[in-house]
Amino acid sequence: MRDLLISVLLVAAPLNGGTGSPPAAEISVDANNFAYTPARIVVQRGDIVRITFRAVDMPHTFVVDEYRIAKRAAIGQTITFEFRADRVGTFTIYCNLTTDDRCKRMKGELVVKP
Repeated sequence: MRDLLISVLLVAAPLNGGTGSPPAAEISVDANNFAYTPARIVVQRGDIVRITFRAVDMPHTFVVDEYRIAKRAAIGQTITFEFRADRVGTFTIYCNLTTDDRCKRMKGELVVKP
């Protein structure tokens, strides 16, 4: 039982190491009318990034393949997630839903600077 409890605690631990320090970058992203606002997110390598993602008009997703991020929000729902920006480059953010053909054109950028 003790091993199970330890495992659960490790999974639930925040990415910032449990230090209580805030993320280096906090960004709110709205998905509305087949567009992300802002469409470009710029962070520094090593930052802990907290994204607050809101689907305004219909369900949308926030997907970045290189970071293995795939988050879905229902209409009016807000979700928050964190990741460490440990790969330098420009990465595509996109919606992977097939509800509407315009979902395929819904794109943004995650820019991680050195």
